[in-house]
Amino acid sequence: MKRIILATILAAFSLSAFAQGKSYDLAVIQSVYSKNKADLVKSSLTLSEAQSKAFWPIYDQYEAERVSISNQRVAIVEDYLKSYDKLTNEQSAALMNRIFANEKSYNNLQQSYFPKFSGAVGAKNAAKFYQVEHYLQLIVRLHFQDQIPFIGELDKQKH
Repeated sequence: MKRIILATILAAFSLSAFAQGKSYDLAVIQSVYSKNKADLVKSSLTLSEAQSKAFWPIYDQYEAERVSISNQRVAIVEDYLKSYDKLTNEQSAALMNRIFANEKSYNNLQQSYFPKFSGAVGAKNAAKFYQVEHYLQLIVRLHFQDQIPFIGELDKQKH
């Protein structure tokens, strides 16, 4: 299972690297990631036909909202990258407040959809979905965090 997940993530990262080399196209990357993610979710959950019919429309709504929150996070990171080497205390505080609000939105989204998923496929399958979701989000965040310089990192390299 984890091999399939890692293959999905690596495919998205490969496309990400390619897209960055050609004019970064977030919509294309998200489309490929979403397709691979949906395939992974399908292979992870054992759903009856009735459950599947109930699950996928909810999943599509969830993903649309998740992508919107993800786009907001990307905007925060882009703003950080524009000025991380010269951030003031005020700018740092503003970025952190945006990150906290984004995290809260993501957590609220997950919490609000759990009853919907549970009603459609049962709490066990809903929990399994969230297990896959958390794993994927963690891998993606760790990958991108590894690409983002820490505040003051360039100052250390100059000395």
